[in-house]
This record gives sequence, C-alpha cells and structure tokens, in this order.
Amino acid sequence: MAMGTDRFASPGALRLTLAFAVFLHHTTSFNLGMSAVLIFFVLSGYWVAAMWKNTYSRTTSAYFTYLVSRVWRIAPVFALCSAIAWALLLWRGDAPVAFGGLIHQLFSNIMILGYSTLPFQANIPGWSLDVELQFYLIAPAIIFLISKNIHLLLICLLISAGAPWLGGSATVAPFLLFFGIGVAAASHELKPDRGFAYRALFTTLATIFLCSLIFAKDIMLGEKQELLAFSDKTNLLIAVMMTPWALYTTRQPSASTDRMFGELSYIFYLLHWSVIGALKTGEGSYTDRILLCSEAFVIILVASYLIWCLFDRPINKLRAAWVSGRLLTPSPPPLAAPAGVMSAIASSALRNRGPGHFA
Repeated sequence: MAMGTDRFASPGALRLTLAFAVFLHHTTSFNLGMSAVLIFFVLSGYWVAAMWKNTYSRTTSAYFTYLVSRVWRIAPVFALCSAIAWALLLWRGDAPVAFGGLIHQLFSNIMILGYSTLPFQANIPGWSLDVELQFYLIAPAIIFLISKNIHLLLICLLISAGAPWLGGSATVAPFLLFFGIGVAAASHELKPDRGFAYRALFTTLATIFLCSLIFAKDIMLGEKQELLAFSDKTNLLIAVMMTPWALYTTRQPSASTDRMFGELSYIFYLLHWSVIGALKTGEGSYTDRILLCSEAFVIILVASYLIWCLFDRPINKLRAAWVSGRLLTPSPPPLAAPAGVMSAIASSALRNRGPGHFA
C-alpha cells in the first residue's frame, strides 16, 4: 500500500480510541488510561514540533504567537468542562467546603497551569492538561536541541528517571521522555514503515489480551484481590509498544470525519469524569453498572459533539485566522495530520489538526 493511504491507521480515530480507553479506566478494571495518556504525549510532542517548524516559527513574535495559539486552543474547552464539573458537583451536593485557595482554583480551572497541584480537583483528568501546558512552555527549546542532535533525547530520559527529585507527577518531568520521542520523530523524520507499525499494533493487542486472560483467570480462582487488571509497569510497557503505531498514523491523511473524531477526543476526555460521577456508574449491581456506563457513554458522546459544533469549532476558526494573520511568509503545504490532553489534542497547521495533547 502506498504511503499515506492506510485508512485503518486513522489519526483521529486513534485519538478517540485513546480517550475511550481513559473512560474504561475510570469505569472498569481495564485500567489502561495511563498508557493512553502517554501515547497522547508522544503525539503531542510530534505535532507541536511539526507545527513549530511549519507555522509558528514563520510568524511575528514566534514564541508569543505559538504560546497564545496553544493556550487558545485548549483553554476554552478546559474552562467550560471545569464549569460543568463544578456545576454537577454542586447539583449533587458533593462540592467540598474546603477546596484550597480561591484564586488558585479560579486561575487553574480556566488557564490550566497549576491544576495538578490543586488541593481539590473537580475534574481529575485535568492534571494531564497541566502537564501539557508545562510542555508547551519549554517545547521550542526542546525542539531546537533535539533537532540539532537526536542524542539529546537522552537528557529527556534522565529527567524522566529523576522525576521523583524534580517535583514528581505534578510536573512535566516524568513524561518528558514521551514528549521528546514525539519531537525527535518529527524533527528527524523518523517514520515507522507499515510492516513495523502493524507488528507493533498486533503485538500490543496480543499483550493486552493475554494480560486480560490472566487477570480473569486469577479473579475466577480467587488468586487476585486487586480490582485492576494492569500494573503501572504494564501501562508503561503498553505505551512504549504502541508508540510506533501512533507515529505511523501521523503519516496518514485525515478526512473531515476523522478530523472531527480527533477534535472530539479532547472534549470527550475532559467531559467523561463529570458525567460518570453524576451518574454514579460505580454503584449498584454489575448489570446496573453496565447500564449506567452505557448511558454515560452516550451522554458524553452527544454532549461532546454539541460542544464541538457550538463552542470549540467556532473558537478554533478564530484562533486559526489570528495565527494566519501573523505569518511572515506563505505557509508550506498542509500536513496530513489529525485534529487536539488529553490534551490537547493539522491537515493544515493553522487549523491545528495535531493533537496539542487531545485537542
């Protein structure tokens, strides 16, 4: 099959699948949500590097334009989903009396930065968008360094390994290697071929299936007390194994429907926590939980589509027009990229069809 014609490797569909994996993480024992987030970070590193090279570096006050554009892309939906989360908490009577400093809450629920250090987080998945924004702040420097020497990726590895002494999971440090892998792939045009990508995909799926069988067997025999199927190390392994496939999808063209899937993934990711909390999907019998989870999934999908149509897409068009107006030279040909942590989240770089985490 010719390069760029593999319809199965749809970039937007992959991102929506990853968002669904996070939904499963929070509603079942199928806890591969961290794997999904790590893959999102790889894709984010790739698309931010690609957009910096092809668009932002060619604008007036490049770093300013880039940073405003990225915040503009992810903050409005983040603020809306934060407002929905708080509204549902108040409606349920579950809002805490003490929730930390008011200024910190207001700033981080709107502008994202500092969200992972909030004493109370109304929308738990928001922590990864905080990490994403921290990456945005330093991304141009990382892109410059890795583009000059790919071996500087080792610095990202050392920083991630030393994360417990560098602020822990509240900072970008533990995840810098995954962002760096994406940056390196874009900067040095590291493109897994079709055969290698499919081997990585099938090996990953086989590993997940095998782990699921072992988990089910242990539960039935009473040999396993934990309610989660996958360990943190397994999540890390799955993310590493899936990375070649994720990078392979960046080579594929993205039609309008697939771009919509990619953009919906960011909204779905941020909205799901509030909805499953409001419906209390973790309570009741096994049958009740299945029905509640199914209802939550439909509500989240419909609400995400409405937010995308009425709120996210119009705002993104304004952002794209603003960036376009700051170009110093004509932009290069459009990238074959998806639409977004994630989170978030470019068939044309100005339309931002790269993930920007999930957006």
